[in-house]
Amino acid sequence: MINVAIVDLVNSVDTLQKLSQAEFKAKLAWQIARLLKAAQTEIQSYNETRMNLIRKYGTKNENGELITDEKGNCQIIPESANDFSNELNELLRTKVEINASPINIKLLEDLDFTPSEMALLEPFIEEE
Repeated sequence: MINVAIVDLVNSVDTLQKLSQAEFKAKLAWQIARLLKAAQTEIQSYNETRMNLIRKYGTKNENGELITDEKGNCQIIPESANDFSNELNELLRTKVEINASPINIKLLEDLDFTPSEMALLEPFIEEE
């Protein structure tokens, strides 16, 4: 099991996707696939909860529908911005348990990662 804050999970999803595109021996490929699947499940739950916060604090038209800009972004009601921000930050700090095993760093040594990518993967990696 891996315990990780939601913010770390959200920030690492692109790097996990990159990792999932590399070729590995079957055991490690299965371990990475399981990690990615578990991470995606948690991220989906986070996105649903985040959207509920946006519905709660977002500006709405006279029909009660969220008002979005040309990019699809919603505006938060200015007087509710602090409440929205506090709830979202609390959610992001929440720790979740991923039903997957950490990846041994030695198994990744032949791959190329930037230091920032490795920092994002840190919660999912174990050293020997």
